[in-house]
Amino acid sequence: MEQLARESSQAAVGEAPSTGVRAVAAVALLAAVLTGCGDDKADVKSSADASPSASVTEPVSELEQVRLSTAAFASIPAANAAGYTVWSPDPAVAGATCPTKPEGKMGYHLVNVPLRGTPPKAAEADAAIDFAKPEMLLYQKVAGGALELVGVEYLVFKAAWERENGAGAAPPQVLGQPVPLSKHSFAPTGPEVEHYELHVWLHSDNPSGMFSAYNPSISC
Repeated sequence: MEQLARESSQAAVGEAPSTGVRAVAAVALLAAVLTGCGDDKADVKSSADASPSASVTEPVSELEQVRLSTAAFASIPAANAAGYTVWSPDPAVAGATCPTKPEGKMGYHLVNVPLRGTPPKAAEADAAIDFAKPEMLLYQKVAGGALELVGVEYLVFKAAWERENGAGAAPPQVLGQPVPLSKHSFAPTGPEVEHYELHVWLHSDNPSGMFSAYNPSISC
């Protein structure tokens, strides 16, 4: 008690407090600082945990959806079961080859006839282009004669498109791409038929681009 009284007296007259008092004050101050830091860290962690980005799932692009949904058609029986049943040209015919130009090849086309329609009745054919339902599948012939899925093709006959959208209608679009107008025959002796077609090389590399009509890296 006498010690406390002396220290109180010293403080009252402006004298420096004892070493013991200074130590106690320093410890109290350090504890307060550490407690505050701990609270800040807890707040930061809590804010990070509450961030909405931690639970948001990015939507799958249309291109990736098509890639995933057609991957099973690497199996020809699976493609047949889904309605892709007619070859153009037929890779099983002796000496068969696929459409070829100096810039590359188009591959063998496996057609879903109800989706594409037939050239003789082009004006009556299906007029829709749906990214989830390509009209044709594209294959290349590899060593040993096996067929390998390399892409898909979208096609709508111009007569069918204009039947639904009016004469001179703007070209259709799919996967964010305008579908180019083309004109060729669909049989060796058949007439040329105007149509919109877009090749998409989803299952192979194409140095000329994903949406190029021909692919120099595939074989027939």
